[in-house]
Amino acid sequence: MLKGLLFDLDGVLTDSAKFHLQAWSQLATQLGITLTPAERE
Repeated sequence: MLKGLLFDLDGVLTDSAKFHLQAWSQLATQLGITLTPAERE
């Protein structure tokens, strides 16, 4: 039985920004889009 749920949306518990960047970069590559350095910020 589930007694609780823990989630982190703003980087307090873990810094997930690098994973978001990796995911967006992978999607952009699959779609043939090149992200500029400004778009990666």
